[in-house]
Amino acid sequence: MTPSHSPKVVRTPKELGKALLARRKAAGLGLRAAAPAAGVGVRFLREVEAGKERAEIGKILDALHGLGLDLAIVPRTPDAPPAVGYSQAVGVEFPYDWSNSAMPAELFIRKVLRAGRFMDVLRTVGYFGLERVSREAEALGDSPQAARAAGILARIYQGKLLAQHHHVPAP
Repeated sequence: MTPSHSPKVVRTPKELGKALLARRKAAGLGLRAAAPAAGVGVRFLREVEAGKERAEIGKILDALHGLGLDLAIVPRTPDAPPAVGYSQAVGVEFPYDWSNSAMPAELFIRKVLRAGRFMDVLRTVGYFGLERVSREAEALGDSPQAARAAGILARIYQGKLLAQHHHVPAP
């Protein structure tokens, strides 16, 4: 049996709100009819549909179920940029992708490495992994930025080794 709809991946509260609103309208329901059927208030449903970022997950699940939807957890496509852009998702201090939030991961990593800001490189390594960031550092060639990036990555690697060496298992 083929489902009558395709799953929709949402990554932000605004995208979730748009999906709920579209489903409610497709069902021909107004807020006053949909909210009580979902076990939530009209105001709550309106705020979620508007993309409210701080809503209770239990109530969101109620709203989804009331509109005949389920929440599914699926693996993220490895190279799909996050909806908010890598700078925000990674948590770097400088907005490397401010002019292009759909920037490919490789370009983002190289921009961070070229800038040579230790904390931004560290956060990028935390997000993408040391191996992947090191591969992108090799693509910088033989330049002062490449040498600085190599030094930062070496310090991160040494810190990782020290942390593993001094790791005390939990009781």
